[in-house]
Amino acid sequence: MTELTASYVTLHGGGFTDPARTPFAARAAAAAKAGFTGIGVQLADLARTGGAAVIADRAVAVTEAEFLGGWVFAQDPEVPSPSEELLVDLARVAGPLRVTSGEFAAGPVDPGRAADALAALANRLVPHGITLAVEAFAWGAIRDYPTALELVRRSGAANAGLMIDVWHWFATGSDIAQLRDIDPREIAGVQLNDGPRTSPDDPEILHRARNTRWLPGAGELPVRELVGVLHEAGYTGPYSVEVNYRGFRELPVEEAARAAYDTSIGILNGR
Repeated sequence: MTELTASYVTLHGGGFTDPARTPFAARAAAAAKAGFTGIGVQLADLARTGGAAVIADRAVAVTEAEFLGGWVFAQDPEVPSPSEELLVDLARVAGPLRVTSGEFAAGPVDPGRAADALAALANRLVPHGITLAVEAFAWGAIRDYPTALELVRRSGAANAGLMIDVWHWFATGSDIAQLRDIDPREIAGVQLNDGPRTSPDDPEILHRARNTRWLPGAGELPVRELVGVLHEAGYTGPYSVEVNYRGFRELPVEEAARAAYDTSIGILNGR
């Protein structure tokens, strides 16, 4: 059975940066009913709503968390951040987790220093069963996937890999051919979505990232081809669905969960 997680923004019912409109218990119940094997949470949302205790009574496993940043430019990478401390508390309750990680802030990256910081962070998280899934953003310091892959490889951390978000993969300028050069063991997770095509130099890219993550198969991106290449390469790791746009987030949570699951599982099953 394919592991399929409903990422936090898919069912939280608000915009990307908005507080959750739908309580965690309702999101978890809707995800379980739709067929998901896991649900994602956001560290900032947990900090607002009661910490790790919020997920203690859940209808589906918590398998994914977001977002752990700040390490690229950390003054002292050996000092845990408050987000890292909350993540460890979460893992004590939820069990093994993958956490989407990277850097929202822009600026030039020192690859050696950033890789060392990633290694220090990953090593602290190993005992807690936490895997770091490093993601690229066109507007951030890790602005493309070759950079993200370089940091993962240079870190040498067994519990660090790429988070291949379909939308970001193409929006940062990557293509299908580049995917064939990545060992599937270097991929920590894949986030499914779709949307209109854009480019790294699009002045509206941040707005589009937060408002045009469509259901898989509903846009212009070659989602099926990307999944097919991953299957051919032997990738057997987890998938999640990260969808958020106005019409979708206004749906009742059960309807949103069902649409996200049905479209995604169809693509994973070659339909």
